[in-house]
Amino acid sequence: MAQVLVVGAGVTGCTVAYTLAELGIDVTLLEKADRIGGKVRKYGCKAAPRCQNCGVCLTTGLWDKVEKHEKIHVTGTVPVTTCQENRPPDNSDTFDAIVISTGFDNQTLPDRFSSHLHITNSTGIITGTQLEELMLGRTGTGLFENSDILTKAPNSIAFIQCVGSRDLNESGLYCSRVCCSYSTRAAKVIRSYYSDCEIVFFYMELQNVESGDYYKGLSELGVKFIECRPLKLTGGESVTVEYDDGQESGIKSKEFDLVVLSDGIYAGKENDLLAELYGLDIDKDGFLLPVGSNIGNKPAVYVAGCARAPMKIDEAHADAITVAGKVLSQVNKA
Repeated sequence: MAQVLVVGAGVTGCTVAYTLAELGIDVTLLEKADRIGGKVRKYGCKAAPRCQNCGVCLTTGLWDKVEKHEKIHVTGTVPVTTCQENRPPDNSDTFDAIVISTGFDNQTLPDRFSSHLHITNSTGIITGTQLEELMLGRTGTGLFENSDILTKAPNSIAFIQCVGSRDLNESGLYCSRVCCSYSTRAAKVIRSYYSDCEIVFFYMELQNVESGDYYKGLSELGVKFIECRPLKLTGGESVTVEYDDGQESGIKSKEFDLVVLSDGIYAGKENDLLAELYGLDIDKDGFLLPVGSNIGNKPAVYVAGCARAPMKIDEAHADAITVAGKVLSQVNKA
């Protein structure tokens, strides 16, 4: 009977595990956190009020199906030394294939943010990751009622794009691919709650989110776009954003009730260790190289989802199914 080890139980790992289990493969799912689901489990639906195809719906019911499947054995959800570091079990040679799906890391305030942006006092400043959690906990009457981030309805909110991305000093010259998607969809949610709130995006470049003139639609909702990278944020009861938009007037400043730093995707902190443990290589950005660089390994090792590159939820889900297909083909040949 074929057996597969899946390391990491976020949306990618769980999708790989469930897809293979449904095809009769025994799967051991290794997860160092106290529950499966990874970061996506804290992301909220962005319907505003209609579906915006943010991808969160792809995980509906997935965690329960994985935990209850008779072909999937979840381990590492209790403190076990070997599992806490994503280490392979002692019997890892008995698996027919291994899938690494350990995901990515985020920046956190005030650490690991872009060197070009000077932050003084983080009061009134949140990350996109924190905004995702607000989306998850939102009610029918407002977005901030169940949090201590704002004590009143916001009159103005700024989004600062490419925070930590496109920055040599942060080892993130690449585009994280997800920031424009989740932040602009979140802006539509904010607009649905607070019709008079001023929403401003500071950006370097804008990635395509949907077909058609997507950003024109946002502009028609009153969302403003300023092409520049802010220089300084001063938090407090209101947050002052200092920026140079390239006009002759020089440095400008503007105050907001809340500033959202649209943080992107970083390669996992443990990727060096994972590469050593599972015989993988690492690319120039710190992500794990997929199957092909490790031909001849026994068992065969695959890399899926954001462990190998920045991906949106739907892309990670699709990649998981693709990898599961490769694993199935490989084990059937064995």
